[in-house]
Amino acid sequence: MKNKKWLLSAVAGIVVALGIGTAFVSSQNSSEVKGNGELEELHPLQMKKFMKEDGTGFVMYSYDEDNRDIYMNEVKRALKENEVNGKELNNNDPQFEGTKGQSDYGVTQRTDTLAAYKKGELKQEIKFEDYDPSQLETELSHFIETSKQLYFEE
Repeated sequence: MKNKKWLLSAVAGIVVALGIGTAFVSSQNSSEVKGNGELEELHPLQMKKFMKEDGTGFVMYSYDEDNRDIYMNEVKRALKENEVNGKELNNNDPQFEGTKGQSDYGVTQRTDTLAAYKKGELKQEIKFEDYDPSQLETELSHFIETSKQLYFEE
């Protein structure tokens, strides 16, 4: 009888250990960057805080007010398609001080771009005007997918 209890305890212990190990491995392989396609507009000081405290994810830096809505819609579609969220810094935000540049708020990418950051470091960016409007969503989606694979998945 003692042998059966010992055997059951040993088997139960192995099952628990395997379960914990599997959960750990699967959590290590998951992307740090997830979401449902939201693009959160941040004021400059909010962006600075995000970049300082986390700094990992996709950031859109807007400058061209005439095309901002178009670019935002394309970025949102690509974010949603890839199940990630992003942040936006608008150069024309009333709280964006004219004497400061985007780097003062933790963003080092060029204007009118979507960039991938990891721990506050710019990894890569895609400039919107480099692509024909009919191809922009496809290019953005490919950029996000590639960035996820390169920088956010172990």
